[in-house]
Amino acid sequence: MTRITSQSHHVFRPDELPQKSRGGGARTIPLVTAARGATTYLNGMTIFEPGAQIAHHSHNVAESVMVIAGDAIVDIDGERTRLATFDTTFVPANIPHHFENASDEAEMRIFWTYGSLDSTRTIVGTGESGRIDAESAPGAAAPVRVVSEIATLEARPGHEEKLEQAVREAVPLFQRAHGARTMRLERSEEHPTRYRLVIAWESVEDHTVRFRESEDFRRWRELIGPHIARTPDVEHVRNVLTGF
Repeated sequence: MTRITSQSHHVFRPDELPQKSRGGGARTIPLVTAARGATTYLNGMTIFEPGAQIAHHSHNVAESVMVIAGDAIVDIDGERTRLATFDTTFVPANIPHHFENASDEAEMRIFWTYGSLDSTRTIVGTGESGRIDAESAPGAAAPVRVVSEIATLEARPGHEEKLEQAVREAVPLFQRAHGARTMRLERSEEHPTRYRLVIAWESVEDHTVRFRESEDFRRWRELIGPHIARTPDVEHVRNVLTGF
């Protein structure tokens, strides 16, 4: 098998994964989490016993939910709607909502997806708030908090397209690097020769030690060297707030 990425692929079987009680007859099974390789979203399943419901709450990012078994009622900011199997909701960030099992006899299940690794849940009634990935079920792997490398690249005048192509050629170098999760290149609207390379790593050391001491790092500098005006400015940041 060709080594394209340092990340592993997975097949998740809900019956074999740890579950976390949400109270009131509901329990959650996280599926794709940061600890299991997620890069931009989280998903999982919540199982509702007959008549069960979860507390009214909101998230700091958009959420989509599909009913995958049974019938549900969703309350979105006071508007109640009955849902059948495979009906799907989309709730923007910071909008209060909750789900209920519409049946007093049969189980109901939902499949949920949050639009960020930094998703949070805030309970309306208490104001209690916490990260979704911190709600790990007993026995689950510890959460992973990625760190972002931000490298400012200044292109030599007339070398903008060549620099973009060089970064494109370097994608495999980063994707197979230990701990690298995502990579993107952004160009300044106000300063067209200025670019920002953003790479998410599992740790600072994955970048500053493992990658920088590798042959792939030297190849990276060879690719961009002829097209940049100066040595890139590099810093590492962690998310402290996602508002929406």
